[in-house]
Formats: sequence, C-alpha cells, structure tokens
Amino acid sequence: MANLQIKVSYHHGTAEEGRLDLYDAGVSIQGLARALAVSTHALINDGEIRKRANSATGAEIYISPSRRGSFQEIITIVLNADATSSLGYSVAGAALWDLVKWTWSKAVDIDYEPETAKVRRLESRKEPFIGEIEEALETPIERFHRPVKRNRDVVISVSRNRTQDRMLFNCDTLDAVSLRYDNEMSAGIIGNVTRYNILSGFGRMFVDDLEKTVSFMLTDNVTAHQKEHLTWSMDQANRDLAGKISFDATKVLSAKGAIKRYVIEEICRVEND
Repeated sequence: MANLQIKVSYHHGTAEEGRLDLYDAGVSIQGLARALAVSTHALINDGEIRKRANSATGAEIYISPSRRGSFQEIITIVLNADATSSLGYSVAGAALWDLVKWTWSKAVDIDYEPETAKVRRLESRKEPFIGEIEEALETPIERFHRPVKRNRDVVISVSRNRTQDRMLFNCDTLDAVSLRYDNEMSAGIIGNVTRYNILSGFGRMFVDDLEKTVSFMLTDNVTAHQKEHLTWSMDQANRDLAGKISFDATKVLSAKGAIKRYVIEEICRVEND
C-alpha cells in the first residue's frame, strides 16, 4: 500500500506558543479532513466527487500528535491495495499530492498547473471536473482557515512531509473562499460553453464581457430545451465556431468581489452571430 504524509503547521499568534483556541483548532482540523477526503476520493475513484465526504473510498486518513513546542500535525493518507495498484505504487503519492495542490489552489485562486500524468488526464476531461470539485472544496477549506478568521496574521503551511514543497493559506486565501451570494439577477450575459457535465449541471464558460472563463451551475428553473443550448454552444466552440448563448444568472462572489461562478436561471441561443 502507498501513502502520502502531509505536514500542517500553524504560524503566528498563539500557535507560536504551541496552542490554538480549542474550537478554532477543531473546526480547522475538521475542514482539513473533509477537504483531504474530497480530493483523495476523486483521485482514486476516476474523478468522482463526493461533496459531503468525511472519508475516501479506497483510503484511510490518520492524524499524529502535535509536536512539542509548536502547533504542527502530521497527516498520513494510506491508500489501499486496489487504489495503489490502479495508480502505480511508485507514483501514487506524487499523484495524490499533485491533485491536492491543484484542486486546493484552484479553490483559493492560486495558479497551479498539474505535473503528473494522472492529474493532467483529469484536467483535460471535457467534463468540468475542476469547477465541480472547486465548489465541493470551498466550504471545508474555508473552515480550515478558522484560526485565520480569529487572527488574520496567522499563516497555515501545508507541505509534503520531509520536502520544501508547500502551500500557504492566509488572509488572502481566506477571502477567496469566503463567499457571498449576489441575489440580483444579471440579464443578457453573453458567452460560449467550453465544458459541461450534463449529469451534474456544472460547466465552464468563456464570458465575453469578462474576457475569461468562469464556472457555472444550473438551477432547477433551466428547462431541458434550454440545456440543449449548452451542448450546442460547446459543440460549436469545439469546431472553432462562435456558439454564443445569452443567459440570466445570479453570481457567487469572493470576499473581494471576484466572480467565482454564475448560477444560471435562463438560457437562450444567440442567433446570427
């Protein structure tokens, strides 16, 4: 069986004295556990996303005692024999760390490109894997930041144990996952679909006014006929045609006002573009 050890260290504030507020620490570790379960399960189950996961099928996740003199935890993710075999024993740990870095970085708006073949295959899927897992990770990663909410000077380091390869979570990454919902409807947004999952209703769309690609999800108000416009748009874009659609949606925003995703209510096709 393969495993991955992750070191989690809390810096500044009372963490420098080797202690954290009990409630803050509990919430943070719970968020960490759920975020690791979501990412681990997705890697070893062909991209399947469990949005309320407390465990990962095919793996066990353990925590070791804090080290004396600091607030630092060692997390060990142990993959079972089947998961190890499907990933390859020699690369399983690297692939899991790569997926954690990629998906968590996306959730907190940090640029990161996957480095392993297994994770690059998930990235290249037509289905919008990254947009859907990003949505699943936002709440647990926001909870992981709980000590930062109390003291915005706190920095949490997550690294692959015994290496210098790490991610840092601070007040800026907290703001990226502290979401608010703008319930004011924005009408007539123009764009074209780049990825779309018919089953989940999640997708990615290039939005003309923003000049960038943004995630979207559908409400129950979107009819089956309107959903056909999404697949049409994606097919047109894949053939280097315009494939523009117009949609009405509310927005999910970060604490700094950046658009994290659109929640679409109605869709129509833009003709003769």
